[in-house]
Amino acid sequence: MATDVHSPRLKLERRLAAALGIAIGAAFVETLGSWWSGSLALLSDAGHVGTDAVALGLSLAALRIAERPHTPQMSFGYHRIEVLAAFVNAVLLAAIASSLALAVYGRIAQPLPVQGETMFAIGLAGLAANLVIVSLLSGSAQKNINVRGAFLHAYGDTLGSIGVVAGAVIIAVTHFVLVDTLIAIFIVALIGASTARLLRDSARIILEGTPVDLRPDEVAGVIRSIPGVRGVHDLHVWTVTSGLVVLTGHLTVAGNETVQEAARIVDAVQQRLRERFQITHSTLQVDSLQDEIIAPADVARMNP
Repeated sequence: MATDVHSPRLKLERRLAAALGIAIGAAFVETLGSWWSGSLALLSDAGHVGTDAVALGLSLAALRIAERPHTPQMSFGYHRIEVLAAFVNAVLLAAIASSLALAVYGRIAQPLPVQGETMFAIGLAGLAANLVIVSLLSGSAQKNINVRGAFLHAYGDTLGSIGVVAGAVIIAVTHFVLVDTLIAIFIVALIGASTARLLRDSARIILEGTPVDLRPDEVAGVIRSIPGVRGVHDLHVWTVTSGLVVLTGHLTVAGNETVQEAARIVDAVQQRLRERFQITHSTLQVDSLQDEIIAPADVARMNP
C-alpha cells in the first residue's frame, strides 16, 4: 500500500531527474554553438536552458525535502519548501532576463556576423530537447506550483528555440543578421512574461492570499446554506502548497443547539467544503447566537 501511495511522487521525481539531465546537456551544446556561430539568440537560449537546469534541480530538491515527516515544530511539514523553490526560480528568471537584455543592448550597438547554418543545427537540437522536457513536465504543471515553475522555464524556452530555428533559416537565406538580435529580444520578453506569472503565483501563496480560483464570498455562501448555520465570520482561506488548501472560521448557530447538534453541523460544513472546493483541512469554531434570550418587549423597555 505504501508503494501505491508514493508511486506518483516517485514518477514525478524520475521525470524531473530526466528533464534535468536533458537541460544540462542542451545548455552545454547551445553555449558551444553560440561561440561557434556567433549567435546571440543561441546564447540567450542557452542561458534560458541553463536556468531550466537550475529550476529543475531546485524543484527536484524541494520535492524530496517536502516528503519529510511533520514535527511539533513544523506542523505542516516542509510542504511550503516547494513554494519557496518556485519563488527562487522566478527571481532567477528575472536575473537571467536582465543580463540577456544587457547583452542585446551591446549587440545592437555593435552587430557581429552570424553563421546561419550552424545556428540552425544547434537550434534544432535545442528545440528537440525542450520539447522532450515539456512533455515530461506538462502533466504535473497544473497541479504543483513547484513543477509549474520548471515547466514555465521549459515552455518559454521551447518558444525561444522555435524563434532561433526560424531566425537561422532567415539568416542563411537572406544574410540579414539583425534578425538574430530580434530573436534574442523575443526570448528575453518570454522570460519576462514567465517571471511575472511565477512571481505572482508564488508570492500569493507565501503571503497566504486566498487561492485565485476561490471566492471568499462564494465559500461563505455555501457554508451559510448548511441547515443550522446562522452566519459565518472571521473566514480565512489560504494555500500551504499546491493541492493543500486550508480554511478557518467561526460558525454562528442558535443558542439552544446541543453540543452534539453543533458537531453535526461542523461535520456537514466540512463535508460540503471537501465536495465543492476540495478543501480537505478546515478548522471551525462554533459560536452560539443568543438572540432568543432577550424578548423584543424587554429590548423596547431598555431603550425608551
